[in-house]
Amino acid sequence: MNRPGVPGQPLSAGQLAALRLAASGYSSRQIAHRLNSTEQGIHLRLKEAAIRLGARSRTHAVVIALRQCLIRFDDIDYPDAKDAIDGPSVAECAANDRRWPLEREGE
Repeated sequence: MNRPGVPGQPLSAGQLAALRLAASGYSSRQIAHRLNSTEQGIHLRLKEAAIRLGARSRTHAVVIALRQCLIRFDDIDYPDAKDAIDGPSVAECAANDRRWPLEREGE
C-alpha cells in the first residue's frame, strides 16, 4: 500500500476519480455523492492527491494532474452542457509545449 502524504507517490484510483470530478467543477459534497463517499473522505482524498503531486491547493492539483496527463480534458464531465468549453483536443495539448502561451519566447 502507498504511504499517505508522501510527495511523488502514485495517486490512487479514488484520488484520480475525485480530481476528475473536481476538474469538472463539482463541490466536495457533490463528489462525495457521486463516489458514494463522505465529504470528509473527499477532502482527505484531494488533500492527499495535492501532497503527492506537490500542489499548493486543490486547483493546483487539478492543473498538475492535467499537465502530467494523469487526467485528460476528455475525462472532464461538464454538468451543464451550455458551460462546456470548446478546448483543444488531447492531441493538440500533447503537440504544444508545456509552457503557458505568455511564457513562450517571441510572444
